[in-house]
Amino acid sequence: MDQLETKIKTTLQESGLDAVLVFGPDNFNYLTRTVLPFAEHYPNRGVAALLPKEGSPVIVCPQDWSEAIQDQGWKGQAVNYDENSAVGAEALINSLEELIVSLGLDRKKIGFDASRATKANMDRLQRKVPAAEWVQADQMMASLRMVKTPGEVAKIEKACKQTDMGIVWALMHLEGAVETPGYNIAEFTERIRVHVNENGASGVGLLNTAFGTDGQIYYTPQRGWVKNGELFRMDVSAHYMGYWANLGRMGVVDKPSPEQDASYSDNMRLKATALEMMKPGVACNEVYAHVARAAEKQAIGFWKEPGIGHGVGASHHEAPYLSLGCSTVLQPGMTLALDIYTYGPRQELIHSKDVYLITEEGSRKLSWYKGWDRLYAVTGWRATH
Repeated sequence: MDQLETKIKTTLQESGLDAVLVFGPDNFNYLTRTVLPFAEHYPNRGVAALLPKEGSPVIVCPQDWSEAIQDQGWKGQAVNYDENSAVGAEALINSLEELIVSLGLDRKKIGFDASRATKANMDRLQRKVPAAEWVQADQMMASLRMVKTPGEVAKIEKACKQTDMGIVWALMHLEGAVETPGYNIAEFTERIRVHVNENGASGVGLLNTAFGTDGQIYYTPQRGWVKNGELFRMDVSAHYMGYWANLGRMGVVDKPSPEQDASYSDNMRLKATALEMMKPGVACNEVYAHVARAAEKQAIGFWKEPGIGHGVGASHHEAPYLSLGCSTVLQPGMTLALDIYTYGPRQELIHSKDVYLITEEGSRKLSWYKGWDRLYAVTGWRATH
């Protein structure tokens, strides 16, 4: 039994629950240690994983996804429901009712991920299994996922390398091709996605590039052409076997101006300030406050509202949160994306988002493939292309 399986079983035994039922693709991936293909893009194709305190775990899903799970070495039971047997999610709920009754859990205490389950589905399930005691288990799942095992960390680190390599390979295509034949932004963004996958990622999530004044807001449609002199931001999240990297990189077309260099250096100073505090025993909101004070003292423009980072793991954005409202104390095994936004000379949002593991001594950078301490200048052909 591996460390993660032991950890999940121990948590369930200590929870007072007789079983936990999860609907969210991230929780499904975490508890089954398998990856559903594109489940988040098909909300009408319901899936669930049921882990009883006693007995084997069970997945409930459509036939084709069941085959993908089995191919990944799933050792538990699998229930395949007929999507044509009922309208909408009713087929999934009918299968869950039969499963819960067959396992003798219909009068037991069952936890569920309320933040992932729709109210309509839970209303149906509670009507069909009225004697069960349904308990929200979101806090249990968040706490369980927050501290990673070494095996989980290794997958996150691999996802970081694959993502950074994909970004660099796409930038190599951009070298020397700005004016002739010219690149549109949608094409450049697609090259990032392709190269991240070519480097071994099992899925790409968030993907956005923003050039020039479009970089003044977090997300814009992928439109227009790459132009000389513009700062640009590349934001990518991708996973390796269900474990995510979430990175943000900055570049400039042609050599950076002194103002652009200075703006990026400001961001690097605040990032170093945050890393001073990212160690066990420090609360997340203390890290945030330390950076906010430094930004005010140094007169660095700082976008405060989104916080300065968040956890990554079985999803690309999860607890804990480096924000004013999160008092979670950092501990070894937590993995966080540090994400501080400052402003460029044209009010572009600037950041350099990296993933770190909290260790006994402080923190260790997992997205180490390339140093991004300076703007990536797109200036011409590279011998490495």
